[in-house]
This record gives sequence, structure tokens and C-alpha cells, in this order.
Amino acid sequence: MIGPTEFDQIVETERLRKYLHMGVPDGTTSNKVCVFQDGTRWVTVTTDERASVIDKTLRTFEDELDALEDALEALRFERDLVEYRP
Repeated sequence: MIGPTEFDQIVETERLRKYLHMGVPDGTTSNKVCVFQDGTRWVTVTTDERASVIDKTLRTFEDELDALEDALEALRFERDLVEYRP
């Protein structure tokens, strides 16, 4: 399980920052993985090119560490999807 500090280090090392939004999705979050706290739960969600939430990607967690683990997997997928060049 990774903590917030290790999460930030991995995001920087693997060039994932441009795909991450720490907060609720808004009109500026096109093609982003968003991570935020909603009351007592943590939420991860991915947005599309119009900054709309992709419903199937919405996940909730009881603690931040689980949400960060999920976000890291989603960030890697987003990077690979965007940067893939056949």
C-alpha cells in the first residue's frame, strides 16, 4: 500500500502529473483521473475529452490509501492510452 508521499513520487517519476486532478471534476478536467474526498469516503473517477465523468470509472473507497492505489493504476492506463503510438 502506498501513501500520499510515495504516490506523489511515483506520479512525478512516471510522468503522470498531466493526467491527474486532485479534486472534484470540473470543466477543466479533460482526460484526467480525479481523486477527491467526499464526506468520509474517497472517490476516483476518469473524465473524457469533454471533461465529463465516465460513469464506469467511478469508484469509492473507505480510505485514502486504497483510492491512491486505484488512481495510480488509472493514471498508468490513461498515460498508455494517450501516448500509445502504433
